[in-house]
Amino acid sequence: MLFTDIPEPAWIDQPQQLADMVQVLAQHPILAVDTESNSLHAYQEQVCLIQFSIQPVDYLVDPLALESIAILGELFANPAIEKVFHAAEYDVICMKRDFGFSFTNLFDTMAAGRILGRPGVGLAAMLEEEFGIALDKHFQRANWGQRPLSAPMKAYARLDTHYLLALRDRLKEKLQAAGLWGLAEEDFNRLCAVSGHNNGHSEDENFSALWRISGIQDLNPHQLTVMRELYNYRDQQARLTKPAPI
Repeated sequence: MLFTDIPEPAWIDQPQQLADMVQVLAQHPILAVDTESNSLHAYQEQVCLIQFSIQPVDYLVDPLALESIAILGELFANPAIEKVFHAAEYDVICMKRDFGFSFTNLFDTMAAGRILGRPGVGLAAMLEEEFGIALDKHFQRANWGQRPLSAPMKAYARLDTHYLLALRDRLKEKLQAAGLWGLAEEDFNRLCAVSGHNNGHSEDENFSALWRISGIQDLNPHQLTVMRELYNYRDQQARLTKPAPI
């Protein structure tokens, strides 16, 4: 299942390309999935890339270029298709938050590693241990909201899913052999049920953040009221303004 000469990933940024991809993926019982977000580079993070892998094709879906990716919801909600993630919780939360997707039938390689008692459950560590593959995590903190993405960034993104299916097979076999498959299934079902977090800050969160502003304790009640209104206005405006791709 591992390839020495990996073909270029398919870049999906047109509606017909997306529809064709979904038609292909819907015929496969197991898909590898990952996402990339711009959490370190934007006031309000968003999913900027969604990766899928089957054998032998890797897809990179650009949600910033597509008007709608709602069709992907058919794959994520289909209980007949297993979706394999590494560290699924963050990806599920982000996609529920941004796109309203629902999820069934997940396999999380990180959760599987933890249940098996692995000392290192990062993707790079697990691929090194199982297959002797060394992943370059140079772009882990990159700005995935920029466009166009460089060739090295695309190569990095596709490798986050390219080997997941092979890793899943190894881990499932070991979970079953250890009598831990039932426990793993419970954890995978829990991951399907996590909720997308609030896309804005709650009043309590805003109030807490307000009191971390330097010098806020020196304001009188009238000044504090003004400051709070200014803070809330700034927060609202920042959330209404999405940075243009670079």
